[in-house]
Amino acid sequence: MTRTRPALALAVAALAYALVLLDTSLVTIGVTDIRDDLHASVTQLQWVVNGYTLVLASLLLSAGALTDRLGARRMLIAATSLFAVGAAAAALAPSVGTLIAAQVLLGTAAAGLVPASLALLTHSYPDPIHRARALGIWAAISATSFAAGPVIGGLLVDTAGWRLMFAVNLPFALAVLALLTRVRETPRARSRGVDLPGQATAIVALGALTFAIIESRSLGWSSVDVLAALAVALVAGSAFLRIERRGRAPMLPLAMLRSRRFASAATAGLLINFAVFGQFFLFSLYFEDIRSLSALQTGLAFLPQLLLLAVASVPAGRMVGRVGPRLPIALGGTLAALGTAVLLTAQPDTPYLQIMVGLLLLGAGAGGVITAVTAAAVSSVPSPQVGIASATLNASRQMGGVLGVAVLGGMAGSGIGGTHTALLIATLALAAVALLGAAGMAPRRRAEPATQVA
Repeated sequence: MTRTRPALALAVAALAYALVLLDTSLVTIGVTDIRDDLHASVTQLQWVVNGYTLVLASLLLSAGALTDRLGARRMLIAATSLFAVGAAAAALAPSVGTLIAAQVLLGTAAAGLVPASLALLTHSYPDPIHRARALGIWAAISATSFAAGPVIGGLLVDTAGWRLMFAVNLPFALAVLALLTRVRETPRARSRGVDLPGQATAIVALGALTFAIIESRSLGWSSVDVLAALAVALVAGSAFLRIERRGRAPMLPLAMLRSRRFASAATAGLLINFAVFGQFFLFSLYFEDIRSLSALQTGLAFLPQLLLLAVASVPAGRMVGRVGPRLPIALGGTLAALGTAVLLTAQPDTPYLQIMVGLLLLGAGAGGVITAVTAAAVSSVPSPQVGIASATLNASRQMGGVLGVAVLGGMAGSGIGGTHTALLIATLALAAVALLGAAGMAPRRRAEPATQVA
């Protein structure tokens, strides 16, 4: 099958993934204005953010299987169209409940965009060295949209209101659809099916766990509702593992996790998003509530960090191509942990330059880790399973983001003391990323057998 021109594939993959990241950064900047306009509580704001991320994390594995079965181009067309519908619904939302529902729709669409964009890119760059470099450029372009999101969102909120933050997604979606008319379909694995029992139990487990963590802030951990949600999460999680172990076409092939490199990449991806998304939510409230900055000023305060996150992706991709993912993950995790350690010193009157040092270190480290774990994951499986491998990695990363907002964001209500506690937890998580890079990516004396996924 003739491949799509690499440059075109890279442009489509980056722009499609940019839609996924843009929504996240835009919404986080607008949380205080959404709160004031729709009279939302902190708990409801967490659901506005996590309504998107939770569904994205829950559906990524099935979307990866569908990408392998239907082809990346078909999946991109369907997901981009749905994303446009969800963006319009969010922009017109009359209540916080409707906005959460629109975010769920956007998360469903985003779940299709992530594995399809990465599968298109991977199939268009068969050479591992060229692929690693392309992944660095892809991550940089995508991260640039994430970096631009707070500034664009802040400008839109301050001048036209938070609703335009969602409407701005529409021209980007139309651009992706236009480019897809020139893209060729990728190879299809027609035997790949959708694991409906596994998908259902995964949604229930992740949803119940997120409910328990978020609602524990207002209800307390001893609440009947919270304890019941934890019990449901445990039962559904156990059922999910049982289904995946015995199913003929599991959405999460457990054999893939026997690869030390893949398991380490997935875990590191979860932890890096836990820290980054949690910190982003925390400091959005810190800048706007504690330091009384406007939405635009808050976006500009984040800009150096997010730009460096984008820029760091390119040299990280080149480093992975030369020496493999071990050093970039270990180094990136260490830099990011140093960044959150610096942010631990933040007080209401701390000079911004001091805070910026922490933000820059975290951005540089996270950019390197994200690129390296992506390259490590997709190179750990045979080519026909790239879609499910990328979906598994990104499901892990997005679940990390959900937990980061739920766990760390929930501590924001306790003032600066709660922010410090949350940052300490984030620092420990990032130190674990560095250890995973050093140990989990270390070469073995005997080559690790290729993972076969049915």
